[in-house]
Amino acid sequence: MDKLRVGIIGCGRIVEEGHARAFRDHSDRAEVVALADSSPERLRVVGELLDVPQEERFADYKEMLTQMELDWVDLALPHFLHEEVTVYAAEQGVDILSEKPLSTSLESVDRILKAVEENGVRLGVYHNYKWMPAFAKAKELIEEGRIGQPFLIRFEYLGGSHYPGAQGYDPDWRIKAARAGGGCLLDNGYHYCYLAEWLMGSPVESVYGRVGTFVQQQDVDDLALLLLSHANGTISSIQFSWAIKSEGQRASELYGTEGTLRFQRGDQPLALYENQVGEWVYPEVDAEAHSFSGLLKEFLTAFQTGGPLPVSGKEARHNLAIVMAGYESNQRGMPVSVAELLHA
Repeated sequence: MDKLRVGIIGCGRIVEEGHARAFRDHSDRAEVVALADSSPERLRVVGELLDVPQEERFADYKEMLTQMELDWVDLALPHFLHEEVTVYAAEQGVDILSEKPLSTSLESVDRILKAVEENGVRLGVYHNYKWMPAFAKAKELIEEGRIGQPFLIRFEYLGGSHYPGAQGYDPDWRIKAARAGGGCLLDNGYHYCYLAEWLMGSPVESVYGRVGTFVQQQDVDDLALLLLSHANGTISSIQFSWAIKSEGQRASELYGTEGTLRFQRGDQPLALYENQVGEWVYPEVDAEAHSFSGLLKEFLTAFQTGGPLPVSGKEARHNLAIVMAGYESNQRGMPVSVAELLHA
């Protein structure tokens, strides 16, 4: 099977530290033949990482899309640029794999999905945490029945900073509402919403959220707390912050009727407690596995075979609705139905 020809639009840190390794890991199936970024420095850094010739590095993504013959494009841009670029790529008839979130509002996402459908292209989204080794192993153990029926998930990550962007562009774009659209909830909490649904095995029906800005000089949220009510009556709790310099006590656990799974740092990233056994054990996890590589492997298969995408635009829209329900709940002071936002 011929290699797929890929163009990357946006050469920030997430490409340098995540996507690039994935493309190197799968260089037998996909070749990055073009790059687009407004920063010459970012083009140089990523171009050298992926051996993209100077003449195939573009300052204008439209020029890249019109001049290069591509099978699909990898989009890794600040959130506010997603709609414009994704719609244009769809109009050029190119399949797309986009960083999350698809955009900063459900209305914007709907315009993206309309363009994708009208132009007959395929759109996937980087929900890469599902391929993180500890979470992937936990899903296996849940499906094996090792902890019974999950009923409570706790994801609490209370840290002191946002993920900085590349120096060659704007390292603080994530704390500027005009570019990011939201703060720690939209940027980081987003991942834990889809993880909660996936691990619980039940969609989120309603969200109660409290969101605020307390420490940093910025116009986006630096603290977000969500209670997610799942369709099967179970509950997930998500707490995220960029405002706590000392960092909180990390709590990342999943409780079931027959046991517990705990996610932790260090050489033993996953711990399992089965009630009938009565002690903690540490299942083997592939420490060398890379979430972007695992995700890309499955997307490449889908793009090459025409099979179902591991994460679709529709699935990403649903997850964004959970996040937006958190913001809306904070405004209303009451739980908000995810379906209400999805069908508004």
